[in-house]
Amino acid sequence: MEEIYEKIMREGYGLQLRHGTRTRTGLVCRTDRGLCELKKPRGSTDSLRLAFDVKKRLRENGFANISRCYPTLEGEPFYRQDGTLYILEDVLPQGTLAEDSVETFLQGAETLGEMHAAAKGLASEAAHWEKNRLPQLYAKRRSELAKVRRRNDKRGSYDAIDLLLLQYYEPYMERAAEAEELLCRGGYAEAIARTAQEGGFCHNAYKGEALRQETDGRIFVGNFDKCIAELPLADLAAYIRRYFKKTEGTAAGISAMLERYGRHCPLSERDMILLQGMLLYPEKFLRLINEYYNRRRTCVSPAMRERLAAAAKEELNGVRLKSIIAGGC
Repeated sequence: MEEIYEKIMREGYGLQLRHGTRTRTGLVCRTDRGLCELKKPRGSTDSLRLAFDVKKRLRENGFANISRCYPTLEGEPFYRQDGTLYILEDVLPQGTLAEDSVETFLQGAETLGEMHAAAKGLASEAAHWEKNRLPQLYAKRRSELAKVRRRNDKRGSYDAIDLLLLQYYEPYMERAAEAEELLCRGGYAEAIARTAQEGGFCHNAYKGEALRQETDGRIFVGNFDKCIAELPLADLAAYIRRYFKKTEGTAAGISAMLERYGRHCPLSERDMILLQGMLLYPEKFLRLINEYYNRRRTCVSPAMRERLAAAAKEELNGVRLKSIIAGGC
């Protein structure tokens, strides 16, 4: 296995691998030019190209607390070996940002605002903007859910997950429809067009392992391999959800997060309406339900049942979150 890494470093990046240490995220490599980390990314080739362009723009605009991605000898943002993609990045601090208090989430929200602001002027051929991506996704999920409900009712027998769907079907269908309406009222299509023109992106995984903290308190951002061409507000909505999940979330805490983020990316009234829609939509529950019915098993695993039940309870926060944001408009 070490021979493969030596080959990747030599033929892909022109570096001599002197020693490698495995970590939870990849292989930390000591080379003839210093330390770096070789990783197997999770994203597609398009998302990796977008991530490369995003990081370049962020650094150009002064946001340097990221894992810089090194191009291959051929100028590509990734190296392909035996069908597997690899990327080479700076080594990030190993300590993750604690997600156990309002203060850490305030730090995270401000860093998110700084990062989004530094993306202005981003231009990438790998960014595929869709003017109605989220509204269409919401409508698609509602349609899929309705089909599943009809199929279950026609069959007349229900397993544990069918019953869970039955319990949450009406309220979550209503919330998904309202969320779609809020996106339209907030001018989602216009916001997408403006972001595409001015430059912007959605990190799409701004949480947990992606946020590292140096001993001096500085926050570094990694895990860009899932970034997409989407409103930056989607990151903020997901981070607010995370705050409510990991702490005893309060309206005051959310207000403070919005203020910290808004120092760098001011939020308009229409932005707040878009946030309401994103927070109201029961994203996790509908995604997991769709996953389950797309690969249905004859036996329902207890793990899947627990994940869905937990997601259903977690999504109950959506109405409260939407109400809190609406109160701040």
